[in-house]
Amino acid sequence: MSTAPLLQVRDLTKHYAQRRSFFGARQEGVIPAVDGVSFELAENETLGLVGESGCGKTTTGKAILKLMPVTSGELHYRGTEITNMSAAQFRPLRREIQMIFQDLDAALNPKMRIDGILREAVRLRDPEKDQVAVEQRVYELLDHVNLKKNKLANFPSELSGGEKRRVGIARVLAMRPRLIVADEPTSALDVSIQAQVINLLRTLQSEFGLSFLFISHDLELVELVSHRVAVMYLGRIVEIGPAQAIAQQPLHPYTKALWASLIEKRSHESTIGIKTDLGVFDFERPSAGCRFAPRCPIYADRGQPLECTDPHQTPTLKSTSDGRLVACHFAT
Repeated sequence: MSTAPLLQVRDLTKHYAQRRSFFGARQEGVIPAVDGVSFELAENETLGLVGESGCGKTTTGKAILKLMPVTSGELHYRGTEITNMSAAQFRPLRREIQMIFQDLDAALNPKMRIDGILREAVRLRDPEKDQVAVEQRVYELLDHVNLKKNKLANFPSELSGGEKRRVGIARVLAMRPRLIVADEPTSALDVSIQAQVINLLRTLQSEFGLSFLFISHDLELVELVSHRVAVMYLGRIVEIGPAQAIAQQPLHPYTKALWASLIEKRSHESTIGIKTDLGVFDFERPSAGCRFAPRCPIYADRGQPLECTDPHQTPTLKSTSDGRLVACHFAT
């Protein structure tokens, strides 16, 4: 795996306007969906991005693909700053940066047969191809995703969930990408089908040298497929490190709670001395300083130290002795 970054994300933020009426008085504010996210993704690497629903994982992925404008920050792809590129400037690179969308049904045009969906993608990538060459390319794509040719005549509604996912992956491959943002690629699939999809993605990565940003809430899958894992909480990344290290020896208390919940699920009892029931939290109004402080057992055990809630001492990602990055005043 090359160490040169394919993608660099620097202080990425995406804020949404919030408008409310309270007894006739209009209130305005912002919701920080993504708030200062930074990470790198190398060639042929899979970076898992995990966190609770609503933490900003999908928003981060869509921002990287320029499917939405960002509030601030920088995106660098192959050394080129793409953040403020116009649609026309970004179009040649869009072929290389693709997304596997979570919603199986919304991702495929229900009025088009599979043959038409794949042919359209092939022509977008290679408009000079004649009909015979397009047909040959469609057959190649089917072979890559292990889908039978007789499925070409079907509409998406006539396919199983696993077959729809394979069609979606084939359409992405038609663009000959280098970076794929995979947003919950195994959601709504049976366990056996999930395994098939994961094995397919790993095979394609090895065959074509792909890089993946693998967004998921399934910690077991992330641990299995990722080289490194980034843990996200309320719009910020709190820990980044090798997948095995993150799973076996997490440092940030939120990361510990996530993986403790997985161990509890496996063994039906908690084997780590940390509160795994994180409780309810207002995602729209993160606290000042460390956003995890209101739910953090370390914060409670240490008598609620002021640095955890001081807005001028917000914890930032810092290197540890083993090369990980952790954003915590008291990470152990």
